[in-house]
Amino acid sequence: KDIGSLQDLLRAPKARGGFGELLLERLLHDALPATAYEVQYTYRDGSRVDAIVRYAGRIVPIDAKFPNETWNALAKAEDPADRRAKKRAFLQQVRRHIDAVGRYVSPADGTIDFAVMYIPSESVYYDLVLREEEGEPDLRAYCAERKVIPASPNTLLAYLQVVSLGVRGLAMQERTRELQQGVAAVRREFERFVELHDQLGRHLENATKKFDETDRALSRASSAIETLAQAPIAAGGEQVALPLRMEPRRETEES
Repeated sequence: KDIGSLQDLLRAPKARGGFGELLLERLLHDALPATAYEVQYTYRDGSRVDAIVRYAGRIVPIDAKFPNETWNALAKAEDPADRRAKKRAFLQQVRRHIDAVGRYVSPADGTIDFAVMYIPSESVYYDLVLREEEGEPDLRAYCAERKVIPASPNTLLAYLQVVSLGVRGLAMQERTRELQQGVAAVRREFERFVELHDQLGRHLENATKKFDETDRALSRASSAIETLAQAPIAAGGEQVALPLRMEPRRETEES
């Protein structure tokens, strides 16, 4: 009874659409980092797509709604004439759906040049995309004209795995670029430090030279004064003794 209730629930159009979106969200969650995708993405004009994948600064729109009801009716048809009629109705609805998915391609909104139509069933994908019957329109060509790529769970997973590798590669490139910028900044600071160090060394060298020059001048002056101090100087018949060394001037503090 519970299984029958679940099947009845999934037969409802909204439930089937929501179930497809749930499967898509789970697939994105398992394959990509959280920053690489977004569900229920809203465009600038207010339109909304089931999910987008971010890659290299662009977005890939993915639609998970699919006309499962008409497909189920086709699968149950047994009479050949009834089956052909339901097949035509199904293909017409699929083409309308492809047209709707193609409208999600909007370079002005940052999308790449195609959108993904997610078909949440391998068997439906096979019958719709891979198996062609005589007299039926080529849906692959119709999708290509409208820049729509049909994808089954397996093909979408393979695509997302490639995107995941690309996202990780771009993240590594970004970290490498940031590291290179950090190294360049440290190098500039180090070069500035070396420049200041050399400048300080030159100043110290010049100061040392000036100190040596003044020291030699002071020595010469001291020698000259000492020589003068040894000579007698007549001042009222008495010898005036000059100080033997120059003493630094001391300023008395005013009280």
